[in-house]
Amino acid sequence: MAPAPKLSIVKQALGLRSVFPDTPKPTVGRDWLSWTGRLQPCELSRVYTVQITYNLGRYPVTRILDPQLAATEAGFLPHTYDDRSLCLHDAGQWAGHMLIVDTIVPWAAEWLLHYEIWLATGEWLGDDNSDTPLPAHYDNLPEP
Repeated sequence: MAPAPKLSIVKQALGLRSVFPDTPKPTVGRDWLSWTGRLQPCELSRVYTVQITYNLGRYPVTRILDPQLAATEAGFLPHTYDDRSLCLHDAGQWAGHMLIVDTIVPWAAEWLLHYEIWLATGEWLGDDNSDTPLPAHYDNLPEP
């Protein structure tokens, strides 16, 4: 069985635009895009400004621009890489044939909900083991 073809940057941008028509259009290049939008994980949550950048052949990178994420006094922030981009999935769980708007965006909203619970309780409920060391950067993950 042949692998599903990777979606073009234009298809990824159109997917984001169709679900978030009131946000600025994604900035696109030949093989990359950058989208900034606002997510509110639940009705009681804060609204977060999120930036997703994607280069063909790489994993999308998700950062929270506002409000700034709060780490512990020791500098610990669960499920983030050294550059504070979010760890949203394991290697191999996302591939270029998947729409960012159907995967990365809801995963970011779920991450933010777990983050808010962590702020309130000190316990990360997003997976089984938040103390598992992550690679220093998403580029260290295997190719999608």
